[in-house]
Amino acid sequence: MSAPRTRLVASLVALAAAALVLAGCASQASVSPDPVASYKGEPKGVTAPASSAGGAPWAVWMKKDGSEFAVTLYGSADCPPYATGYKVTAPDEITMKVKKATDSCPDGYTPFTTVFQTPPSLDREVHIQFTAQNTHFYLAPVKKK
Repeated sequence: MSAPRTRLVASLVALAAAALVLAGCASQASVSPDPVASYKGEPKGVTAPASSAGGAPWAVWMKKDGSEFAVTLYGSADCPPYATGYKVTAPDEITMKVKKATDSCPDGYTPFTTVFQTPPSLDREVHIQFTAQNTHFYLAPVKKK
């Protein structure tokens, strides 16, 4: 093979390898974390904030170090909405992925909680904005010792 052709083949192989690496990174970034727990009711050992009156979603740290958080959504007891994952959109913003109730579900205000591990890219020392069910709500910073 001639030198220019060898360089061209080598360049194409390197480009293809780089594309595969980038594709792998992109797919990992879009993978949604699995919940640690999901259950009917409010988070165990936590009192609901006044802002949850009327069925507004809310979030709370489940561990003092901020390694886990819970999101509570309200809906029909027959077909509840619940968080299935999330996407960190900024160091202080999370968009929740929610399994929504269908139109045939009756209205309701039954709480459903999903607990997740906190991703390292989330800044636990600032207020974090959550978005779920077309609503924004906030989680206070982790209290320092």
